[in-house]
Amino acid sequence: MGIALGAPGWADLASNETEAVHEFYTGLFGWRWVQRCDYSVALAGDVPVAGLLPESGDVPTAWTLYLECGSTRRATEQIRALGGKVVVPPTETPGDEMFLVAEDPSGAVVGLWEAPENATFGWARAGALCWAELHTRDAAAADPFYAGLLGYRQQQIGEPSGDFDYTVWHVGDQPLLGRLDARASLPQGVPPHWQLYFQVDPDHDADSAVGKVQALGGQVLREPTDSPHGRLAVVRDVVGATFTLIDTSQRSG
Repeated sequence: MGIALGAPGWADLASNETEAVHEFYTGLFGWRWVQRCDYSVALAGDVPVAGLLPESGDVPTAWTLYLECGSTRRATEQIRALGGKVVVPPTETPGDEMFLVAEDPSGAVVGLWEAPENATFGWARAGALCWAELHTRDAAAADPFYAGLLGYRQQQIGEPSGDFDYTVWHVGDQPLLGRLDARASLPQGVPPHWQLYFQVDPDHDADSAVGKVQALGGQVLREPTDSPHGRLAVVRDVVGATFTLIDTSQRSG
C-alpha cells in the first residue's frame, strides 16, 4: 500500500556513537539493528522503525522526522516557492528511497521522504513513532507552509491569539501530526523543532520506561504526566537527543 502523502515515512538519529545508541534503544525498545553500508536500520519485530546515520559537522545530534512527499524533486521546488530552504538536496539511500532535508519558514528542520511503492514504516506500535509535533515560535509561517507542501487539513485547537494555540494535521481522516505555538515555552537558545513521540511497550508503562532510560544512562527532562492522549514523559538519550515516551493506553479524561 505504501506510505500516504504527508504521513511520517521515516525517522533517524545522527550520531557517531553507534554502539552507545544501539545499546540504549535496544535496551529501551527492544530494537534489533541491521547494517546498510554505514547506516543502521532499527527493527521492531520485523518492521523498520528508525535509522542511525554517522554525524557530520553540519548535522546536530537530534532526531529528524521525514514526511512522505511523493517526489523529492517536486518538493524541492515547492519548498522554495513556499518560503522554505533546502539544506540537503535530494539524495538516494541504500534502500532505494530518496530524501531531502529542509528548513521551514519558522526555522525548524524537517526531512522529506520519497519511498518506493512497497515501502513499510512502523507506526503507532510498541517501540515505534506514534506522533510528531512541531514546536515553533512562528505558527503563522509554519501552518501554510506544510499545508501547501503536503496538503494537510489543519484543525485549530485553542485560539491563535490565546494562551494555547495548537493545530492538528490530518492525512485523509487520520490525525497524524500537530503544531504547537511554543513562543512562551521554548527556552532561549532552543531552536524550533519537531518533537517525536515513541509508543512504549504496553507491558512496560511510561513510568517503567522512564526507569529504563535512567538505568541505560539517559536523562528525564519531564517526569511522567497524564494527558487525554496518554501518560507521557520527555527524556534525553545517551548522546543528547530528546524525545517523548508515551503510553497511549493510559489516557486521562
